[in-house]
Amino acid sequence: MRQFVSAFNSIVINRYNKDRSVQEKIQANFVYAPKERVLYDLVNRNQHLKLPVVAVSMSGLTRDNDRVFNKIPGFYLPKSPDIESFDSNYLPSPIPVDIGVNMDILTKYQTDMDQILSNFVPYNNPYIIISWKVPSTQNLQNDYEIRSEVLWDGNISLDYPKELSSSQPYRVGANTSFTIKTWLFRKNANSNVKNIFTIDTNFIPVTGFEYE
Repeated sequence: MRQFVSAFNSIVINRYNKDRSVQEKIQANFVYAPKERVLYDLVNRNQHLKLPVVAVSMSGLTRDNDRVFNKIPGFYLPKSPDIESFDSNYLPSPIPVDIGVNMDILTKYQTDMDQILSNFVPYNNPYIIISWKVPSTQNLQNDYEIRSEVLWDGNISLDYPKELSSSQPYRVGANTSFTIKTWLFRKNANSNVKNIFTIDTNFIPVTGFEYE
């Protein structure tokens, strides 16, 4: 989730004057919290959370059956690129999971909303890739890269206030969602495995060959 937020949290909004010159640059605030919590902080006088703000929260986690190919319990990875190495690392098969992510955007002006949407929509067409490594709990000697797809659902719903009192500020809201295709790893207690250098086998043809 931290990498997901890091991929989006560099959005800068330009505020223009009447001559269409940039008068002010504002960094969009990213918070890890549901939309309801953000709205509570906005109305609470002890919490001054300035707009625009982007709230990110997890909506669920499911096992991805489409990425389960076999029942192999694990993999053996070379401990060293040196051919003289006698040990390999054992990596238990991770569980493929899909993490649902909700993104709620709150702005004071429509132009702020347009700029925030234009900062990520063209690049999620329909996904982006985040890179990370096998967790250190697997006790591997070398680092191995994992690439996870962040799939955007392609839908953005906009919310405009229809009735406001004199004490309520005007806000524009938007909601969209993503799916992070990632993995969960089991604990690897013993990662050292002796290498097999020689396998003794006998091959006997069955039909269509003369065998002595």
